[in-house]
Amino acid sequence: MRDAGYCLRIAAPASFKQLLEPSGLEFVPFEGNPSDLMVNQSDPLTLGRNPVHSMRATRNFLAQARALYPIMLQTAAEACRGSHALVYGLPTLWGAHIAEGLRIPGIRAVLQPLTPTRQFPSTLLPFHFSFLGSGNWLSHWTLTQATWFAWRREINRARRTHFNLPRAHWLDPSLQPLPQQPLTLNGFSDQIVPRPNDWNERQIITGYWRSAGKEVSEQLAVQAQKFIQLSPENTIAIGLGSPGTKDFAHVLNILEHGLKRANARAVLTIPFLYHGRIKSNVILPIEYVPHSWLYQYVQVAVHHGGAGTTSASLHAGIPTVTLPLGIDQFFWGDRVHKIGVGPKPIPQRDLNANKLARAIQQALTDHSMRGEAKRVSEALSLENGVQAAVRVMRAVI
Repeated sequence: MRDAGYCLRIAAPASFKQLLEPSGLEFVPFEGNPSDLMVNQSDPLTLGRNPVHSMRATRNFLAQARALYPIMLQTAAEACRGSHALVYGLPTLWGAHIAEGLRIPGIRAVLQPLTPTRQFPSTLLPFHFSFLGSGNWLSHWTLTQATWFAWRREINRARRTHFNLPRAHWLDPSLQPLPQQPLTLNGFSDQIVPRPNDWNERQIITGYWRSAGKEVSEQLAVQAQKFIQLSPENTIAIGLGSPGTKDFAHVLNILEHGLKRANARAVLTIPFLYHGRIKSNVILPIEYVPHSWLYQYVQVAVHHGGAGTTSASLHAGIPTVTLPLGIDQFFWGDRVHKIGVGPKPIPQRDLNANKLARAIQQALTDHSMRGEAKRVSEALSLENGVQAAVRVMRAVI
């Protein structure tokens, strides 16, 4: 958008400042970030090994997050004043109401297909199997509406307090009749998720939104490449986000035994806090490195199946092993498997060393899978989702 001549202002929690500073874009922080509450909790918004614990963690998360909403919505509204359009995503679903209050266009930008369809179930379910036709559509409707109901009271209070607006419609904006639905930019490729034939014209699939990527420090690059070059034919990348402290010993034990049984080695992306506990000579722990850089040197990507990480491994042209935990990860794991570029996903709640070893071995040795991964990568390289999204927004703003 900046290259297209627009002035951009990024409104996000204060913790995003360090991430956004190198871009040179104007950054306006707002207070509160419910996602921070998930760091020190185990299994919120997931279906972990203990479903009862997961549901309790989700309930506690929602209660704590609601307390943040008044100041978050107030400061976010102030950050957006003076803008001529507002682009918002899944974590900021309240952006539609701020856009309405400011009387400016609101554009929804998402990384996963959220609009109801009969062709597959909600991408936010912590499992993935079809409910068939109307059942699939209803799963989207139910999850979307439940999310709206969870925050409706806080959002209606903000509408009244900050914008003198009436109470919002009882339906989430994306579920309202066509003229009221937000224009939605879907940041994925229709080669990975074919466009549902029951979507309307307000749903635009642009292709993936990819940046040039950050530079890697020379010290880290040398360290990683030295490890990989010792055995390039069986070195893979593993990244599972931030495991809970009490679960780390269990996860590490699975990784170590799974790698040995698969005769593989791994560059493991994990917070520095855990590095000292890794003694295995088949694992190199690193705190962070861009996926787009790391994946070009390894044979397989093993990760939780988040939208951005899945995009990176698809573009890299290597097989992907997905170990989903929650939210949209089960959906992307299923898509990776169905298009033939990865084994069947293994939910983290069911993960063990034998299952991991079999999946890694398949990804390393299945020539058909490896060939399909390269074909998909080549096809994706012909798309430019950023430019496609900008063209759509220019017609609106």
